[in-house]
Amino acid sequence: MTADSSARSRKPIEHRRPAEATIKQLYATAFRCGKPDCTKPLYRMNDETGELILNSRVAHIHARREGGPRWNPTMSEADNRSASNLIPLCLEHADEIDVAPQHYSAKLLREWKQAQFAEHQQVQKSWPLNDQETAEVVERSYSAHGFGAATAGAGAVLAAAREVGKFIETALQQRRAPQGVATAWRALRARYSASMPVYDSYGERLTVEPPRVEAARYAEGLQAALADAVAGIEPAAVALVAELHAVRAADDRLAPWCTWVERTTTNALAASGRWPAPGHIDDDQELTEALAELHRASTALSAVWRGEEAEQPPPPPMPAPEPAEDELQRAGREYRELLETARPWARVKHRPYDPELYARLVHATSYAVGLPRLPRLLPFDLDAAVRLAANVARNADDHTYAILINQAVELHPLAAAVSLLRHLMTVAEDTERQELSAKAKENMIRLLETETWQDPQVWAANEFHITMLLDLTALATSDNDVQLTIAAALHHNSDLLAHVLNGIAQWSEQCDSNDFKTLLGINRSIEHLPPWLPTQDVVAEIREQLPDLAPAADEDDDHHDADLHHLASHILKLAAGIS
Repeated sequence: MTADSSARSRKPIEHRRPAEATIKQLYATAFRCGKPDCTKPLYRMNDETGELILNSRVAHIHARREGGPRWNPTMSEADNRSASNLIPLCLEHADEIDVAPQHYSAKLLREWKQAQFAEHQQVQKSWPLNDQETAEVVERSYSAHGFGAATAGAGAVLAAAREVGKFIETALQQRRAPQGVATAWRALRARYSASMPVYDSYGERLTVEPPRVEAARYAEGLQAALADAVAGIEPAAVALVAELHAVRAADDRLAPWCTWVERTTTNALAASGRWPAPGHIDDDQELTEALAELHRASTALSAVWRGEEAEQPPPPPMPAPEPAEDELQRAGREYRELLETARPWARVKHRPYDPELYARLVHATSYAVGLPRLPRLLPFDLDAAVRLAANVARNADDHTYAILINQAVELHPLAAAVSLLRHLMTVAEDTERQELSAKAKENMIRLLETETWQDPQVWAANEFHITMLLDLTALATSDNDVQLTIAAALHHNSDLLAHVLNGIAQWSEQCDSNDFKTLLGINRSIEHLPPWLPTQDVVAEIREQLPDLAPAADEDDDHHDADLHHLASHILKLAAGIS
């Protein structure tokens, strides 16, 4: 074995603890913490009970253990255990001198000890200890767990305090860029207001807003600067939260204050990415207040660790109560959850047939048939429900599959039956069961061909799927056959005109130009006429029912209204070939 490996395997030197008589001697010649500028007494009084609470421990100038802070390999055990190598310090500074020994040399600590003893001689105040109190000091100072936890905790608390300071400074620095954009925006408004003076009826000068294009450039710049600010602050937030985890691990008593610091860090990070409101140029105090609370929380955490009176963490904000679901909202939520349950059958083809899930999906078509064909609803519309149902049925045996086809024929309304048969046909064809595919197709065509469209209830129940149904009917027969069917229905019941117009109207969404996820409204309009529509018969019926109605004018094209008059006016415009 080499000398180096022998040294590495050797157990580090560790001197024995000081004698209890030495501990008593130390506390009998000191009153407050040995750090000259620290006023904390070695014992503090509980304000409520009057009880004296140990607020200190004995620290070594030269460490007891080899490799420890300021270890002196030439010092004997007797000298290491003597009062000359020991100094009573408050909990904070006893930890601090060992966590950061590079800042606290042995020479400096001996100067502290001399000053501490000199003060005792001057004021004649000290803490004479009995045996029980001496044992408590020894336990606080030399318990392996207590000393290790105290040292680790002190390091974590100090590190967390440093990270709080770093976070606050970083947040303030990063805020300068958004503030700079806002200042430039404010100057732009001032220039326009100065160049074009406008006054209200009371003679007060009004602010003139710059053109929308120019304002948009500054608004976009402000949002970009806010996003950059958050990105610049996030690393500091991550480091701070990591240190808080270390503090919790060192001393779980501090968990409530750690939670407070972490919560205020999250709030400050969120505030760094916000500006008061769209169009507001001046900043508000949200970030400033969040950073001030973060500083308060950090100060309280450090105070608790030092054993001082500290501000209690405020209770976490109560989450806003979830609004109660009405029946329609509940039905929508349960329907979406059902589709999510069934989606795995659409992704893989080996899943076994689940008759219960299939039945639930078929039952859900009564809800899905009432959803219009809008882009945001496509993942949840009737077609999505029946497609999933057909995929769930994919691996049913032939006999069962034939029964499902027969049951689909009985489904109401017509759109649900036809859509389900259509997808059962496609899945059967995909699994090379041609007879079952043909059976589903024959039943679908039979339903389409036998519908006379003379019952208003049929139009109303299938309102959002009229175009799909009549497209399929025309494909199975011809455009001319469908024209004759609708014309006959109108002649039989002129009240069907409104149903026809609603049925062929197209749906569209009106979204916020700055945020396409925000839906502002839903529109219905007629932009084109299907080839199977008996246009002349429909126009004649419009003229009969609305004799004074004029074709839609060009300036009305952007006004998408589901009103019968509006839809009818567009029919007249399209029929007349008005561009």
